[in-house]
Amino acid sequence: MDINYLLMLQNLREATGGVLDTFMEYITKLGETSIIVLFIGLVYWGVNKRQGIFLMFSLYTNRIINGFIKITACVYRPWIRDARITPVPEAKADATGYSFPSGHTANAVSVWGGMAVRRKDKGMEVPKWLSVVFIILVLLIAFSRNYLGVHTPQDVVAALVIGAAVLFLMSKLMPIIDERPNMDIWVMLGGVALCALLILYAALKPYPTDYAADGSVIVEGSKMAVDSFKNAGMGIGFFIGWFIERRLIKFSTDDNTNNIIRLIFCIFTYTALDHFAGVGADALIAVGWNSGVTKALAEFVRVCYFVAGAPALTELILKVIPKKTENK
Repeated sequence: MDINYLLMLQNLREATGGVLDTFMEYITKLGETSIIVLFIGLVYWGVNKRQGIFLMFSLYTNRIINGFIKITACVYRPWIRDARITPVPEAKADATGYSFPSGHTANAVSVWGGMAVRRKDKGMEVPKWLSVVFIILVLLIAFSRNYLGVHTPQDVVAALVIGAAVLFLMSKLMPIIDERPNMDIWVMLGGVALCALLILYAALKPYPTDYAADGSVIVEGSKMAVDSFKNAGMGIGFFIGWFIERRLIKFSTDDNTNNIIRLIFCIFTYTALDHFAGVGADALIAVGWNSGVTKALAEFVRVCYFVAGAPALTELILKVIPKKTENK
């Protein structure tokens, strides 16, 4: 039934000359981690720090769960399961790893859904109409994964359900952490331990091996597991960065002038780091480093800098600026 549904959408694409392809490609990009993270940065660095933390807790918890499920279920992508499926080429190029559940949909629920369900916080209120827009966006991103032929309905439905459950749990956990300041170390240690377990699981578990008619391997499990390594690296970077920021940096988004400076500096430096971390990881893989571990390390650096490094450097700059002014 799931393949028949994708074939129906594929026939629709072909019958309409792909008139919606570009639109759906833009929609699906709104579920990509790179876009999602930049939006979180806008909120975290320059609008409302608490909301940004909530979105990151939801996103990286979802990524960790997604990593465990993908390499446990080991569900192949639709075009591998059925040769009749021909996904849109641009979407196929970005569809890495196993298929179940959908990572783009999980991202969308975590962030766009998170903005919709947690509408109010100090200094921030999301209008009701915008919450509706965010919910519609989540559903559109989920549908785009089916329309483009890179995920089955089961993939996106599972991601929607899991994502909603994570949002509910995070909405209960965040107030508890606020009420019990010393609980943060246990949350950090628990999160890092869970990510370390994901790395070990991804590295040591057996993967199914299927062969084509010519004897070649259809899917190499170790390569499909790279996404789970990356998710674990993201998680470790977040939990350690969050703990460091919470205990040592403690920046505030109450001052609009500081927010603008922080936002500009953090976006510029994070974008540069993001690029060089990717280049560095590719270079290490080229000389023989394990791709999964290397990608996990790159993600750790990216996320830890995002959460703690960039705000820490900004706080140093903000302390220097008034002193220069006074000296004049």
